[in-house]
Amino acid sequence: MELLQTIVGLTSLVVIGNILSHFLKRVPVSLIQISLGLLAALFLNVHIELDTEWFLLLFIAPLLYSDAWRFPKRELWELRGAIFGNAILLVFLTTILGGFIIYGLVPELPLPVAFAIAAILSPTDPVAVAAIAKQAKLPPSIMHLVAGESLINDASGLVGFNFAVKAASAGTFSLLAATGNFFYISLMGTLIGLVLGFLLNVLGDFLSSKGATDVVLRVVLQLFSPFLLYLLAEEVHASGVIAVVVSAIVQNLHTKNDADYSGELHVVGINTWNVFGYLLNGYIFVILGIELPLATELGNVISVPMAIWYAFITWVVIFGMRVIWTYINQWVRLKNHHNETASWRVALLSGLSGVRGAVTMAGVLSVPLVTDAGMPFPQRALMLFIAAVVIIISLLAAIIFLPLLAEKPKTQVPPGEKSPQAVVAQHMSEPRARVYVLQSAVREIETRRRESNQAIAYEIILRYQMQIRQLQMRFMKIDKLSPILKAEMNLREIALEAERSALRGLLVDEKITPLVFASENRRIDRVEADLDDLITHDKTKRTWRQLKRFVISTRRSIRIWLSDDSSDRLIAEYKLARHESSKAAIAAISTYLASEDGQASKTDQTAAYNLIIMYRSRLEHQKHNGGQSEALVRMDLEVAGLNAQREATQHLYDAHFISAETGLRIRQMINFAEAGLLTDEEE
Repeated sequence: MELLQTIVGLTSLVVIGNILSHFLKRVPVSLIQISLGLLAALFLNVHIELDTEWFLLLFIAPLLYSDAWRFPKRELWELRGAIFGNAILLVFLTTILGGFIIYGLVPELPLPVAFAIAAILSPTDPVAVAAIAKQAKLPPSIMHLVAGESLINDASGLVGFNFAVKAASAGTFSLLAATGNFFYISLMGTLIGLVLGFLLNVLGDFLSSKGATDVVLRVVLQLFSPFLLYLLAEEVHASGVIAVVVSAIVQNLHTKNDADYSGELHVVGINTWNVFGYLLNGYIFVILGIELPLATELGNVISVPMAIWYAFITWVVIFGMRVIWTYINQWVRLKNHHNETASWRVALLSGLSGVRGAVTMAGVLSVPLVTDAGMPFPQRALMLFIAAVVIIISLLAAIIFLPLLAEKPKTQVPPGEKSPQAVVAQHMSEPRARVYVLQSAVREIETRRRESNQAIAYEIILRYQMQIRQLQMRFMKIDKLSPILKAEMNLREIALEAERSALRGLLVDEKITPLVFASENRRIDRVEADLDDLITHDKTKRTWRQLKRFVISTRRSIRIWLSDDSSDRLIAEYKLARHESSKAAIAAISTYLASEDGQASKTDQTAAYNLIIMYRSRLEHQKHNGGQSEALVRMDLEVAGLNAQREATQHLYDAHFISAETGLRIRQMINFAEAGLLTDEEE
């Protein structure tokens, strides 16, 4: 029960953190989640016993598997030298050279402990920098390099860290034994990953040959693979992390020539891993925040300001070594890539993007409390503090400086040459382009509307109109949006007054009871309140009114259910009231449009059209009984609308009104809508 409560609590903090990130757009979600975990630890006394083995199995193994399985093949091959150089050579250079530098700058630390700190701070965490990179617009090569090296440097960093910790615990250290052990762990992990990756590919091919093409089964096998791979490798004392990464890369390469790897499997697999990774990433940073108080308990060992200073200079050492290493790598690449140049800006970007995170904290918290001789582990509290503060500093440095350095410098035009000009200005924003695309779908469905399908057609058009209005509210300026909203409010007031008149007539003729009359009038009052919210943009008032509407609606339902009157008769009266009030509203709008004021305003005509569609949809829905053919009619209209959206998107791109990236995103939205439609039909 305690485990379930912990999972629910962590999930709640992850969700809250992601909600807050939508309002704090400049702060990466990882930092928000760390803060929430810290608050939970301080005020709710939350504590989690963190063990490196289960942490790597439960979190790091599946996340690395997902990254390696989805990593772009071409970039992995093109950056193979830089990736393996950063992941192996830089890690051990940081461990040895960085360890000696830290030992010299922090006199309180023994040499093996300094090596351990340098080793555990060498692995990078691309998850932490991913949210920053989206806003900073880092070059793809930098992001691919950070993501690629993180697939391997976790293993090399943890291996070096474990050796240093064992040396500090035992008081002795053998370089020859450590080197031999490292090669065994790495090579055996690689071999296990290759063999099991090949066997998993064979299993997939076998299932496909036998007709077992169940997408859910294949995705479950993918989710299960990293845990199995890690456990099997660790059983023979090999690196489970390396085995997971190598196996995922083997499976990634296999999909290139796998005829049975369908688009459906790819989409379902990617989306499943997205959800899985969404939760796991959030758990990691929330747990990191929860563990921070433990990592900052220095006791009487050293003052907090001095410990913060030691953490800062440790980060400077690690950061400086990464920057210099990247700059040297650029000079090396000049021998084979003459079109490239060495840039300190790129080197600084690489250094800042090397954010430390979950693996660092998981490793340092696994340090034993006592040595083999039974003595307290030397400077364990200071070690924890330095690692925790370096993580925070690396995150803050990335937040502050990455957006500044990532801005592309202005291109200098050589003398005598003209600045290149675009063929046609791409001036249409993405929300505006989406409005145009949706309006094209509305026009297409209008041309296909017939007496037999107009109930469904009106329903689909109404849905498109709601999407258009939401987009307009987001991208249109208030001075352009206000006339549209006021025109709609004016027409809605005319329509609502007509509805009230129709209801009064039905009550006088005793066709509806006072209960139905009062209920429908309250509905109209709520609509008017919503119109007021639309004009004033008062979100707080809107939220309270929505809550009030829910309470009133619930109370009305209970009242009807407990009423002495027949429920069937009440339902019939409600239908009659909605039918007659809708007809009266359409008539009132049509009368207004025929007047001089209505004919003079195009804004009024557009708003009237949308409003009439809403009322007609209500009328047609009441008299439409459905049936087996409804699904086919709906599918035909939905597909027509989607095809119209695709054609409109292509038209905008061909006319250079949108960029290729905007066109791709809009097409992806259309494809997702179609996939959802087809999924609903299958169910």
